[in-house]
Amino acid sequence: MVIWFLFGAMCMLVVLLMLAYVKFVALNKAAAAAWQQLDNNMKNRAELIPSLALSAASFDELDRPFIYELTGLKDSCRKAGSLQERVRCESEITQKFKKVFTAAMKHPELKTDEHFLKLQKSIIHAESKVQHSKKKYNSAARDFNTITGVIPLNLIAKMFEFEPYEYFDFDPSLDKVIQ
Repeated sequence: MVIWFLFGAMCMLVVLLMLAYVKFVALNKAAAAAWQQLDNNMKNRAELIPSLALSAASFDELDRPFIYELTGLKDSCRKAGSLQERVRCESEITQKFKKVFTAAMKHPELKTDEHFLKLQKSIIHAESKVQHSKKKYNSAARDFNTITGVIPLNLIAKMFEFEPYEYFDFDPSLDKVIQ
């Protein structure tokens, strides 16, 4: 009788271990997919930088080094070695966008320039997608990190070498600057 009890307990433990592993894998894949979406949206936003730099070059308020920095950000973000570097770089892109649009507000003729208005709308849309993806990634990372921090699941996470995700946090959107 004791043997059957031990056998049943072992089977239950194995089933629980398998269920925990499946949950870890599912949450890990969700976080990885959310990161991929965020990364793609940031790359798409970066593709708008050359057009914005070209427009910004006509503003007296923005000096030549600023324009060079703006165009160099696209490559530096792609080459970022760590998440902290990427966050810093992406935050810098948002700050540069804000500076360009703040300078653009001093030029009333741009309110009727179709090319600039279309570029502005594209950048706002891209920024919105980045913000949405950032929230989705951080949510998936939080879900994964929460389960890896719960006892005894943290032991299972260590056993299968699941590492917690870092959060991606940078200054939010351009909406307040452009309106």
